Amino acid sequence: MSGAQIPPSDVEQHYGPYDWPVSAAAEQQQSSVSTDPCPICFGTSARTRFVVDRLDSLIVECKACGTARFFPALPSALVSTFYPSEYYGSTGEKFRPLVEALVRTLAARQAGFIARQIPLGGKVLDIGCGRGTLLSALARQGFESHGFELTANAALGLDPRIELRTGSDLREAAYPAQWFDAVVLWHVLEHLSDPRAVIQEIHRVLRPGGLLVVAVPNYSSWQARWAGGDWFHLDVPRHLFHFPISAIKTLLASCGFACQTSHHFSMRQNPFGWVQSALNKWGLGSRNALYLSLHSAPLQTPRPISATRHLWLRAAFLIWMPLGLFLSALEALFRQGGTIHIVARRRSVPRSPLE
Repeated sequence: MSGAQIPPSDVEQHYGPYDWPVSAAAEQQQSSVSTDPCPICFGTSARTRFVVDRLDSLIVECKACGTARFFPALPSALVSTFYPSEYYGSTGEKFRPLVEALVRTLAARQAGFIARQIPLGGKVLDIGCGRGTLLSALARQGFESHGFELTANAALGLDPRIELRTGSDLREAAYPAQWFDAVVLWHVLEHLSDPRAVIQEIHRVLRPGGLLVVAVPNYSSWQARWAGGDWFHLDVPRHLFHFPISAIKTLLASCGFACQTSHHFSMRQNPFGWVQSALNKWGLGSRNALYLSLHSAPLQTPRPISATRHLWLRAAFLIWMPLGLFLSALEALFRQGGTIHIVARRRSVPRSPLE
């Protein structure tokens, strides 16, 4: 396999940031492939799962642990083009007012969850903090809030109480060892090229017994299995990895964390995931068109959404969200949430990934 990719300068000419066609690999393509070691279990045998239009890299699934990823890995110069400035929002706002208000309300609830588990005034690091909705809520409660992002542009509108560091790798931030009381990795790990190295660095900067909260889409969920290549949380091509819950727990344990609880319901992520995945699967509009429609600023796309289509999509959102909520509650009941978050504590000594 050559690993050649579409040139970065041509990306937006062909697709908007959320409209990359992806399809299940044909039966004849679903054969075993030898890969570089899986970052979760170090296995080197995988099966092809998805083909992404205009990318030579395929999405393959590790036969040992079930983690999926691009193979060959996408070059960093190409990955950076998948994040236009509109992806982060401007002046701290990303979505339409009603949705933005819901996002901030849920961030405040998340902040309360974290605050109850660490000392008052403790240090919290949010990796991939973006606009800082979570950190702002923690700062209001008296916690020392720190954020890490790739660039300052990714954190426009950040609360001035938040100390921001930037870099292409978490290690570039050079945080002191055992410095933080809590670290949050909220729907970020799947975007990173080396998830094991990030978790290892988090272990270094967390104090013994410190809190780690990791949220990821659940590749083994009912939602993912039903929607296949149309799954909203597949988020091709920004998501470089797709983790089943068992793989995340394996990764955390092997990097020195004791997993305490896993949570399968997310009001912010899961009901919407069902609705947008259904729209994708049934061909009702371009891929992820509803998500595009809810942004506060229109995202650049070769196929703009008309005013009539905007209205139709928002009507579908209001009508189908109750069903999405019901399905999300059902999958959470059976521990099959479309997205999950895991609460873990730092141990002193990492375990072998084979333990």
